[in-house]
Amino acid sequence: MKKTIILSAAMAFATFGAFAQQANSSAAQQPHQVRAQGTVEERAKSQADKINSTVQLSADQYTKVLDLTKNFIGQKDAVRSSGAQGDDMKTKFKAIREQEEAQLKAILTADQFAKLQAARKDHEGHRPE
Repeated sequence: MKKTIILSAAMAFATFGAFAQQANSSAAQQPHQVRAQGTVEERAKSQADKINSTVQLSADQYTKVLDLTKNFIGQKDAVRSSGAQGDDMKTKFKAIREQEEAQLKAILTADQFAKLQAARKDHEGHRPE
C-alpha cells in the first residue's frame, strides 16, 4: 500500500514537472509578445509619472512632459500600425526617440536632464530581450 502511494506521488510530481517545462518552452518560442497596453493617455501618464519620480518636475514641466509623451506615443503607434518592419521600423523609432529627447531636453533643466539620462543608462541592463 505504501509503495503504491509513493509511486503515485512520484508520478504526479514528474507530470507537474513536464507541464512546467512545456509552459516555459512555449514562452521561449514567442520572444516578441505584445504587452498589454492601455490608452495613449494612460501610457503617457505612466511615462510622465516615471520621469517625475526620477527628476521631480514642477507642475508646468509635468504638463509639458505629459503632452510630449502623448504626442510621441501616438507617433510610435502610427509607425507600428503602418506595417513597417525590420530596419525601416528601427530607423523610424530612432528618429522619433531623437526628436523626443531634444524636446524633453528643452523642457527639463540641465541637472534634471542629466539625472534622467543617468537613470535611463542604469536601467538599460534591465530591459527584457
